[in-house]
This record gives sequence, structure tokens and C-alpha cells, in this order.
Amino acid sequence: MQASQDNAYLCPIIAVYNQKGGVGKTTTVVNLAAEFGRKGCAVLVIDVDPQANASTHIGAIDPNLYEKNAIALFCDKKTRTDIAHLGALISQDVNDGFENVCYIPSTDQLDIVVTETLRIHSNRPLEELKARLTLLRDAFDVILIDCPPALSLLTGNAISAATHFMIPIDTSSDYSRTGWVNLMTYIKDKTPETNPDLVYLGALLTRHSESINVQKAIAQSFDELEMEMDLFPGVGKRLPVYIHTSTKVGEASVLREPIRKTARSNKVTKDYNDLADYLLETLSIQQSLKA
Repeated sequence: MQASQDNAYLCPIIAVYNQKGGVGKTTTVVNLAAEFGRKGCAVLVIDVDPQANASTHIGAIDPNLYEKNAIALFCDKKTRTDIAHLGALISQDVNDGFENVCYIPSTDQLDIVVTETLRIHSNRPLEELKARLTLLRDAFDVILIDCPPALSLLTGNAISAATHFMIPIDTSSDYSRTGWVNLMTYIKDKTPETNPDLVYLGALLTRHSESINVQKAIAQSFDELEMEMDLFPGVGKRLPVYIHTSTKVGEASVLREPIRKTARSNKVTKDYNDLADYLLETLSIQQSLKA
């Protein structure tokens, strides 16, 4: 576990969610992690999606083979107070292209075990992840959480633990807007007690093209929807960077590498580079490993 050089620095914890699956949530997490790492940040990815796609993409080992994974992160009482037990869950067995990145793997049993355990044994079941990540904020430059596409106890914990969040919106269809509305309403209901300082970074348009009229119209209608609902006034709205569509994204996931390694000059590679630069500046993210 790489400690930051500045002990006073507490890293941002960025959660990426949408209730709708297939909108580029995991793609965003893994490629942002790779870009942050390339720019000299010590990065921790926490995979709380039972599908474990981020774990499979980043990690060199099948996540279901790990004896220590995100189940212990939520359910082992020792990880709530002991940094050594937390550190034992963090894997550095990553694929090429994920330099300076480590992760806590998920497992297909995560939702079942965590839900059963926390509802019985926790007095504050929505804040177990928050307690653990508080211990890690001075050990990394940025923490990314890949969330499940469901309004579950896992999602509630991620919302409570994060300092910031973004929501990918796939403009190639109109379905992800419904997921946005449901999720934003859920967050607005849950955070006043568990995480009142949570900051909405904005919606991230994915598979988007300004040259396609239908997609442009969806983006514009989404802007109007955000203004109308105004659930997080004064912050967020649509992020100034959007992600293009490319077949290379799927190829990179098959090869288990960042899009930059698959296609260095691809538009999506530049998009994630620009998004990382925007977040580095906006959130004053430390680059403790930068040469």
C-alpha cells in the first residue's frame, strides 16, 4: 500500500454509478484509474459490483479465487479499525497498463453475503464502507468505486462513503435517463443523514456524438431535466468532457487493458485523458508518484 507523501492530504473518493447497466460505468472506472496512475497518482479501485467486471479488467487473477475480497471489507469487524487488515485486502496483481493502480476485488457472492451480514450485525448498515475508507484516505491520491447497477445496500454504502460521484449517461439510447432520475432521488433521500457533504460532479455522457442529431437531442433534454429537478443545486450538471463511441472499448475489455494500450490515438483514449486532467484540476488531486 503506497502512502502519500503529504500526510495532511485526504484523497477524494469518486463513486461511479447508474441504476441502468451497460452505460460505461466500469469502463469509466478502469480507464480513469489507468489515466490517473499514468499521471503519477497512487490509485485504489474498490469494486463493489458483484459482477466483478472492474476486478476482472484490472486484475491479473480471477477475482473469485481471492480469499480476501470486498466481503471482508464490509463484514470483517477488524477492517473497520485496523489498517493492517485493510491493507491485506488490497491487491497489486494488475494487468499491463495499470501502473500505480491497486484494487480490492469483488466476488459474485458480495451482495448476498453483505446484505445478510450487515442487516443482522450492523447498527448503521449504510456506513460500514465509509468507516473503512476513512482509514485509507491518506494512503492514496484518489479512490474510485465501481458500483452495482442497482439501488442496493452496496450502492447505499458507496454513496455514504464517497466524497464525490458521477453518473454515466449513454446517449445512444434514452433508457439511462430513467436510471439517473431514480438514482438521484435515492441519493437525495439517503445522504442527508449518512453523507451530507457529498458532491455531484455531474453526468458523464458516454457513447456520445455531437454529430448525431438524436444523441444531441438526448443530451439537451438531459440538461433541461437536470435544471428542472435541481436535486444538487450549485454543483455538478453535465461534465465538460464526454466519451465518444468506439469498438476499441470492447476490444480493450477483452484484452483486459486500458483503451490507451489498445488504441493510443483513439478518440476515447483522449476523452479519458481529458476527463482525468479535468478531475485532477477540479478536485486538486495529488500526484505523489509523479517523477
